[in-house]
Amino acid sequence: VLSRLTEFSINPGQTTRLELVMRESKDEVQVIGSFNSEALFTSLQAENSEQSLLEACGRGYFVVGILGVNQEPTNHALRDIAALGNDFEQWGRKMVFLFPSEEQYKKFNADEFKGLPSTITYGIDVDDSIRKEIVQAMNLNNSILPVFIIADTFNRVVFVSQGYTIGLGEQLMKVVHGL
Repeated sequence: VLSRLTEFSINPGQTTRLELVMRESKDEVQVIGSFNSEALFTSLQAENSEQSLLEACGRGYFVVGILGVNQEPTNHALRDIAALGNDFEQWGRKMVFLFPSEEQYKKFNADEFKGLPSTITYGIDVDDSIRKEIVQAMNLNNSILPVFIIADTFNRVVFVSQGYTIGLGEQLMKVVHGL
């Protein structure tokens, strides 16, 4: 249990105000929110069938990415992930990358991002429901993509990233190694 001890005085007839400071471990992975692993998406690998993240990923940790096709923040994030593709392969857990529509998916060219791990499942975020749930649960900006989370099938989120981020692949792997 992380704790903090502060000594202070309370004088008669005076109000004593203290700042409440919650200690956080800078080294350990922490649960920072929740996410429904039963959320449904249309899987493009499973013949356009609707399935839950739990069905697609199995038990354990997984990565969900909500992508903005042909947008620089998304392209940068995918290049960062591709640069560490072998590390993600060794981790062996699923990554589900979702597009807002099938039209957007058709504009996506995975060949532009050599090295992406084979553990990626591509899909469509039906009615934008998964993105909306992540944005609401993690208190994010509603209009900025991409959004990435690492969560598990007990609905615990341990990592979130939104928008342009330098070194996203390395950030993801740091969390993975801390699991």
